[in-house]
Amino acid sequence: MIKSKTIRILSRKPSYDILIGENLLKKKTNELQLTFTQKKIAIITDKKVNNCQYSNLLDQLRGLKINSHLFLIEPGESSKSWHNLKAVLDWLTELNFDRTDYIIAFGGGVVGDLVSLAANLFRRGINLIQIPTTLLSQVDSSVGGKTAINSGAAKNSIGTFYHPRAVYCDISFLSTLSERDFLSGYAEVFKMALVFDKDFYKFLIENQKLTRARDKKVLMYIIEKSLDLKSKVVEVDETEKEERALLNFGHTFGHALESYFDYSQKLLHGEAVSLGMVLAACFSCQEGYIHQSKVGDIKKHLATMKLPTAITQIDNHKLNVGKILSFIKQDKKVVGNNINLILLKDIGTGFIKRNVSFEKLENYLKVQLD
Repeated sequence: MIKSKTIRILSRKPSYDILIGENLLKKKTNELQLTFTQKKIAIITDKKVNNCQYSNLLDQLRGLKINSHLFLIEPGESSKSWHNLKAVLDWLTELNFDRTDYIIAFGGGVVGDLVSLAANLFRRGINLIQIPTTLLSQVDSSVGGKTAINSGAAKNSIGTFYHPRAVYCDISFLSTLSERDFLSGYAEVFKMALVFDKDFYKFLIENQKLTRARDKKVLMYIIEKSLDLKSKVVEVDETEKEERALLNFGHTFGHALESYFDYSQKLLHGEAVSLGMVLAACFSCQEGYIHQSKVGDIKKHLATMKLPTAITQIDNHKLNVGKILSFIKQDKKVVGNNINLILLKDIGTGFIKRNVSFEKLENYLKVQLD
């Protein structure tokens, strides 16, 4: 029997709970009934999640007397667009939703980012509940209040901070994830350990086989631990002015690579983050912060978890460094002609390296991606 856990996110705006467990909605029927009484409910998901897990969601909500409406988007990063944002807002308007009603974001990070932004904009803020269905969204994107859509090649360049009323991280929704999608989400778990917690890193190394087997107790622990680490950072730096930027370890390079490959299935987000973490770790080593042997250990674990550690695993062609650099220049950590990078001083100790010049970065990438 899996025991449910709750993590409280303290915020200047309404605080909220993250619930972690199995069949959570069914267990919370009485509470949810009080929440949803006489409210319209909009459930927004993508077609893939709808086919795989919507029946599970309906089964868990069966005991509730709710007036729900379903909106479907296409799966994939390209759905985080102006077009879909407008479509969701127009749909809510047509259904006469008001600020006291609820939107449920049921899906992975793409659904969560898009729907959260729509919830923030509609009537200047409507109630939002996150029910993330991927490991990546359960350990990272559903928590912390970030909303976003993409603008051309600039990933997450348009967004706000808007917190949900609650987040339900139900491991039953992970059962139909492909191995590739599951392991892509694991990259975000590993990121948390590398930046914040050496003991968590050791746990992940020691339990890599059980993690890949999706052992329920291990899953519960790594989700809870990741969210506990993230919640502490979010509480002290809600709008990413300082320490919260550490959560972007591997993402500066990773987002650029995602953009380079057009957000295609050729490179999933977590796979891009895996490559980005290797590039950031190698840069940390080059700058004298972390020993080469530890970079080797990081690469070894990622490879064991079937995550890419070299760009040749994605594409054998020589990449255009200038084009990749142009994507990096869209990063929110850019300051003039420099960028703040998230690097490692040691396993479990990340830090912000300020004012790295683009010239230095370009020379580094030319060596690494040649």
